Amino acid sequence: MGLIYNPIHKLRKDNMKTQQVNTTAEQFKLITDKKDEPDYKAVSKFVGGMVEVVQFPNGDLLLLNEEGKLMGLPLNPEATALWRKHFTKETHLFGYDDFVVGPAMVIQKDALNTWAN
Repeated sequence: MGLIYNPIHKLRKDNMKTQQVNTTAEQFKLITDKKDEPDYKAVSKFVGGMVEVVQFPNGDLLLLNEEGKLMGLPLNPEATALWRKHFTKETHLFGYDDFVVGPAMVIQKDALNTWAN
């Protein structure tokens, strides 16, 4: 039996609250210094909603909008390229062909302070 993909975001789009999504600032930020590490509220504002955290195998954190795909946010090519660099077909059974949408932020492992706790 095959898997059926049902685009829920199209079904729910009219029923969802309109949220402000960061469209004026850059769509990708790289944090390299502990003094620049943002708090949850700042990240939530940047990504336009609830924050999802993904840890890359090297220890860096990817922060993105948890509901970005459901909201129909546009592809983030920089974050997607990083995703596919870290999660490859050779090292992961699934998820290697996934993609990132909407504004995203990466905090490098050496810059982690409060997000590491």
